[in-house]
Amino acid sequence: MDGYGDRRNGPRQPPEPLIRPVPKMRSRALVVGAGIVGLSCAFFLRRAGHDVTVLDRDPDGDRASLGNAGAIAQPEVMPIAAPGIVWKVPRYLLDPLGPLSIRMGYMWRLWPYLSRFLRAANKRQYAASAASMGSLLATAFDDHGTIHQESGLGHLLNKDGHLWVYRSPAVRDASPDWKIRERQGLACTFLDRDGLAAAEPALGPTATCAVRTDDWATYVDPKAYVVGLMAHLRERGVAFKACHVATLDGDAVTGTGGQRYPFDHLVIAAGAWSHRLSEQLGDWCPLETERGYNTTLPNPGVSLNRMVTFAEDHFVATPMSAGLRIGGAVEFAGLEAPPNFARSKALLRLAAQYLPDLNVGGGNEWMGHRPSTPDSLPVIGRASRHSNILYAFGHGHLGLTGSATTGRLVAALLRGEEAGLDLTPFRIGRFSS
Repeated sequence: MDGYGDRRNGPRQPPEPLIRPVPKMRSRALVVGAGIVGLSCAFFLRRAGHDVTVLDRDPDGDRASLGNAGAIAQPEVMPIAAPGIVWKVPRYLLDPLGPLSIRMGYMWRLWPYLSRFLRAANKRQYAASAASMGSLLATAFDDHGTIHQESGLGHLLNKDGHLWVYRSPAVRDASPDWKIRERQGLACTFLDRDGLAAAEPALGPTATCAVRTDDWATYVDPKAYVVGLMAHLRERGVAFKACHVATLDGDAVTGTGGQRYPFDHLVIAAGAWSHRLSEQLGDWCPLETERGYNTTLPNPGVSLNRMVTFAEDHFVATPMSAGLRIGGAVEFAGLEAPPNFARSKALLRLAAQYLPDLNVGGGNEWMGHRPSTPDSLPVIGRASRHSNILYAFGHGHLGLTGSATTGRLVAALLRGEEAGLDLTPFRIGRFSS
């Protein structure tokens, strides 16, 4: 037992009563964004007694909850901007269906992000960002446990851990990431081919070794989790309004239809669209959308016991109640470009190399937007010119993982309490310096 909770039996349950009395409402809090980060912020704000309204263009629509990998991925602290990645990017780009692509004509729009990405890809910044993300995610299980206890949604969590699978033991053993993770207290077990076969019999000979961690869990139905959390919030008095935000200032949000929503406090948690709002407040952020693709196979013909990351080929497979979800890859093409589902099909072909009996027919394809910052750290903290406005966006592929902790931190900041960790690395002003 440690600060992360009992890893075999799930997160430690906080010593709170199952039904927490709602204190007298003290202020009006608006949350822009009904994704998992926005909902988590709404949960902790309502828990603290605020009168909470969530604004979204389509509050009941499907966002990343429909297609994400469903992970509470506490060990995923490593930034994408890694030392040496600049030499790998050209090779990735030469493969039209590889792990990274940039749509023709989008490169010039990507430069503000890309220039800062390259600046962050050094050993010092890499280690610093990993340490900051490790601090942020250290309480992820406990914070999700708080939501589970009060919402009754903990049954959706699979606590069977995670595998990173490799084609080559040399590649695995040469990676510095494992030493960094172990220094942060994350337990990792190295498996040879026999150990891997015992853990996941469906994997074929392409997979020769792996690393296992128990500091990992997955929601078997991420959409059901989001829908259930939204229902819980409605029961607790949180209002949801359909609103496409047009403008905002220090005391009100105005929708494109002219609706005006005054607030005492505002949280911007609009995912990949958040920078369009922060810029109205004078806070520039080189936020990009990492467009991710996946396919959910309802009859995969194989069974996995846990989420598996195929480290050298940059994709994941997650067993879910709806089937086996195969996803990954990064595409930079902006928020409006249509999906290229050839990328989903390419991931299935890769998966079949590792899972010889995989049935790739009848799958449901999906594309979603990961809000990505150049240094892989989210933006959490106050607007530079408005102390009553907070940011909670830019979590990349760790939105679900960091959602509950982000919500708890936002509520603490609004109460004027100490966050419990240094939020300086997450301030939006870091991009202006």
